[in-house]
Amino acid sequence: MKKTLRDNYRLNPTPEQEAKLVKFGATARGIWNLLLSENMRRYEHDKTFLFYKDMASLLKDIKTFEEFNWIKAFDSAAAQQVARDLELAFKNVFTKGRLQRFPKHKISYKKKKRHNDSFRAVNNSNCIRIENGAISIPKVGKIPIILHRKLASKIKTVTIQYHHGKWGCSITQEVECKTAKQVLKTITGFDINSKQTVVGSDGFVVDNPKFLKQSKTKLNQLQRQLARRTKGSNRWQKTKQRINKLHGKISRQRLDFAHKISRQITNENDILVFEDLNVKGMQKFNGSMVADNVMGLITQLSKYKTELEGKLYHEIGRFEKSTGVCSECGQHHVLTLNDRNFTCTACETYQSRDLSAAKSIAKTGELDLIAAGIVARVTPTSQQKSAIKTKVFKLSKFAVGTEKKEAA
Repeated sequence: MKKTLRDNYRLNPTPEQEAKLVKFGATARGIWNLLLSENMRRYEHDKTFLFYKDMASLLKDIKTFEEFNWIKAFDSAAAQQVARDLELAFKNVFTKGRLQRFPKHKISYKKKKRHNDSFRAVNNSNCIRIENGAISIPKVGKIPIILHRKLASKIKTVTIQYHHGKWGCSITQEVECKTAKQVLKTITGFDINSKQTVVGSDGFVVDNPKFLKQSKTKLNQLQRQLARRTKGSNRWQKTKQRINKLHGKISRQRLDFAHKISRQITNENDILVFEDLNVKGMQKFNGSMVADNVMGLITQLSKYKTELEGKLYHEIGRFEKSTGVCSECGQHHVLTLNDRNFTCTACETYQSRDLSAAKSIAKTGELDLIAAGIVARVTPTSQQKSAIKTKVFKLSKFAVGTEKKEAA
């Protein structure tokens, strides 16, 4: 099985190349607005929309007109990618279960005072390649790149964007996943909460670093400085850029932390069980805390890493109770947010709230996987006569049900 991966790299373009990148980003924005306006006009006329093939042929036809010479100077494959993005935006609006609004026109960076335009180039006929520390982009040239990680396979697409005061590119590649492991020796449940980022059923605990709180003093100082500036002045723009760069640093710290934690738990376990958290709903009550704890990001990164390693990732139901469930007898308790430890009313076991929740998640996930016929419990030959047996699972081919199998 193949999976598409995305890696981000820093670019160091020359002033001439930077001017071209800004121009191409503005061209991609102009094509988006042009196609969106045409679709809105078409819908008012006959209640229909243009889709990718129609939009691609429209771009080809209007290039012959003199007033659309700015499209002719742009990479044709990159222009087609804008049409694909707009088609996807239309489909998401009218797809059930997607809470996405109708596409909007993109505003010029001159009005917003931010260079956040981007464009995506496609690697057709090996036109995009990295040689001698530079990446070649169609109609731009060879741009110096900081290649901190080697490419795993052939480049598919490259998205170039000016973000937080730096030019960067996002490279997508198709990577072959490892063969699925037939014998899975460890299953671990993970509870994600506000105090600790991750608590594992095996005792693994990672505290929340709270990167936003670490930079809060500097951020408040810059925001007060911005409030004293005259809006729109040069000093106001410089202070706003400093705030933007600081937010970029915080986001990169969060992403780096999430990658390291997800890599560690993926390497140490064969079966990972998480909760299906409603992150958007939690952000309505305390958005800064949820964002600073990278709750949803860790589960996303862990999922694709387990697939690459040929391991198993599972999420229990969103409404399955895990908090306040005794890890020894399964008795349910009602706890407040201040109750970090509790004593079971049935077996009188004193236990941690988060650790018992992680153990409950692991048990629920194990029962779900066995009931679905995805895995089956096996007894290794070395443990058949032993009183202490560790849990060992084997991938099952049964669609429904399970059988106990003897390990070879």
